[in-house]
Amino acid sequence: MAHIKFIGVGALILLLIISMSAFTVNEGETALVLQLGKIVNKNGKPLIVQPGLHFKTPFIDKVRVFDSRVQQLATSSSQPLMVVTKEQTYLVVEYFAKWRINNLPKFYTSTGGSVSWAENLLEQRINDVVRAEYGRHTSDQAISADRSSMTAAIKEQADHIGKDQGISVIDVQIQQITMPKDVMDSVFKRMATERKQFAEAKRAKGMEKSEEIKALADQKATVIKAEALLQAANARAQGDQQAAGIYARAYSADPKFYSLYRSLEAYTKSFHNKSDVLVIKPEGQFFNYFHSVNSEHQAPSVPVVKK
Repeated sequence: MAHIKFIGVGALILLLIISMSAFTVNEGETALVLQLGKIVNKNGKPLIVQPGLHFKTPFIDKVRVFDSRVQQLATSSSQPLMVVTKEQTYLVVEYFAKWRINNLPKFYTSTGGSVSWAENLLEQRINDVVRAEYGRHTSDQAISADRSSMTAAIKEQADHIGKDQGISVIDVQIQQITMPKDVMDSVFKRMATERKQFAEAKRAKGMEKSEEIKALADQKATVIKAEALLQAANARAQGDQQAAGIYARAYSADPKFYSLYRSLEAYTKSFHNKSDVLVIKPEGQFFNYFHSVNSEHQAPSVPVVKK
């Protein structure tokens, strides 16, 4: 019975040893085997463990697993990166970088295996690269003309400085470029002033053009009115001339009848209202046709035109 208990205890100890010796590295991860904090070498090279089931010496070996996939580093929205351009213009730059561990032993020895510390160090170095690159260009170049070439230069320099940490910087992209709030407010005020001046200049030019058009229209209206008055005067003169000719022909046809007709028109106009009063001598020439029909000023007979 004691023999069976001994076998059971031995088996349990063996299982415990095996469980402490076996470890698994998942897909997308790599691991280092450490002995007393130092990397285990195999055939003179650091022992890098790839994904799969592996064994280590219990109580002596320690395994550190690291993510070997592409990771992303982005500027903090609460602490954006401030840069100064060549013409001393302040800009706020937001970027993101993609990186991965490509030399695990160097990464471990340079950072102590701390990913957060490695990211902080990488961010500081990329910030220095971005500041230096923007300091060599104007704001116009940084925003439009040379933006792609600047991004490529930043990526190349970031990849170079990342090698010291065992890191490969795959890509760096500028997400957004803005101005500091106080600078942006002053820029907006200046733009508003410039737009206001532009609008006032346009308005003044429009009013000047309007006055010019009005003056030209008034001039044309005056000319047209003068020409119309001249044409009306000419037409009136021609009408008066034609009327005078008609009167002359009528008078020459029968002077006595014409004299009677004109006198009757004068009587009609003079005695239009009952309240009209004429202070003249009855023997005057105006009342020739009121005298006796036997006088020498007897009205001539109206010729009868036979049909």
